[in-house]
Amino acid sequence: MLFASLLALVSSAVGAFAAAGQLQQVTNFGPNPTGVQMFVYKPAKLASPPPLIVAMHYCTGTAQAYFSGTQYANLADTHGFIVVYPDAPDPGGCWDVHTTATLTHDQGGDSLAIASMVRFAIQNYGVDPNNVFATGTSSGAMMTNVLMGAYPDLFKAGSAFSGVPYGCFGGPSLWNSQCATGQLIKTPQQWGDMVRSGFPGFTGTRPKFQFWHGTADTTLYPQNFWEDIKQWTNVFGVSQTPVTNTTNDPLRGYSRASFGPNVQAILAQGVGHTVPEQANDVLAWFGLTNLKPGSPAPQPPATPSAPPATPPATPPPTTAAPPPPATPPPTGATAAHWAQCGGIGFTGPTVCAAGFTCTALNDYYSQCL
Repeated sequence: MLFASLLALVSSAVGAFAAAGQLQQVTNFGPNPTGVQMFVYKPAKLASPPPLIVAMHYCTGTAQAYFSGTQYANLADTHGFIVVYPDAPDPGGCWDVHTTATLTHDQGGDSLAIASMVRFAIQNYGVDPNNVFATGTSSGAMMTNVLMGAYPDLFKAGSAFSGVPYGCFGGPSLWNSQCATGQLIKTPQQWGDMVRSGFPGFTGTRPKFQFWHGTADTTLYPQNFWEDIKQWTNVFGVSQTPVTNTTNDPLRGYSRASFGPNVQAILAQGVGHTVPEQANDVLAWFGLTNLKPGSPAPQPPATPSAPPATPPATPPPTTAAPPPPATPPPTGATAAHWAQCGGIGFTGPTVCAAGFTCTALNDYYSQCL
């Protein structure tokens, strides 16, 4: 149960990459109530001062698997940042994203161990405290969400691949079926309040957040993508209507919606669990693309957080069932059954094949049903 079967396929989906160096385990890095193991990758040449990326594995995964199966260490060699790969203590390799302790600033859980490691790296590796980031896949994506809410003082941005909103898995068990199947529906204000409860009284600049999801995800249903939009647009006090929307970005069938500079949502048509990591895209979101060893790390502008607000009432769909996998539109002027046929920024066929109707699911996605 839990994530045991659901993410075994992740390890087979990621490719193998060989970084120049090896992982080194770190011990005695600070408060670690759950016994999370920490591994660090430091390239031979660093930026000055070096940024830090915390990269978190999926259920059934390990720090070593995420190190060898993603490109972050290779990119660290090129750009001069440090990567920390935490290793979940749970026997199934899943992260604690459900307890009150892990969801609350400095109260415990796996998240406190990660925060301790970040603080250790700042103090002992010379990491730039203004350039600390988090990313992860599935359970690691959920933990990315948790860190954005519980430790906004430490992180400047996050990128989550196939996760769920902050607090969605909250409860007595490691697995939450209601959340996983997309049946946990809340208002934007309710979702935003959950994030704000992670660090009561925090008034600083919140980390910007990017999240990815597949329309054919039957493990963590794509309704979680729409709930994520509700949550993070509320946190930043912006509308749920995207400012920009681009199609086939960064890959064919992917749609990228930006809700201002702090919230970005990428929906992958026909992709299941999980969306493959797009490390170069993540690096661009973090602002590290042009970083070189020996060069100074970029400094983010000091822009205050927007006040919490409830976005205008233009809610995304609230159906619990995930959309079926998209079928590429046929050549010609019609879109096939299940294909996209409209939405903000869409440039493909807007007429559906005989027998099907172009149905608007939200402002930026209509589908032939």
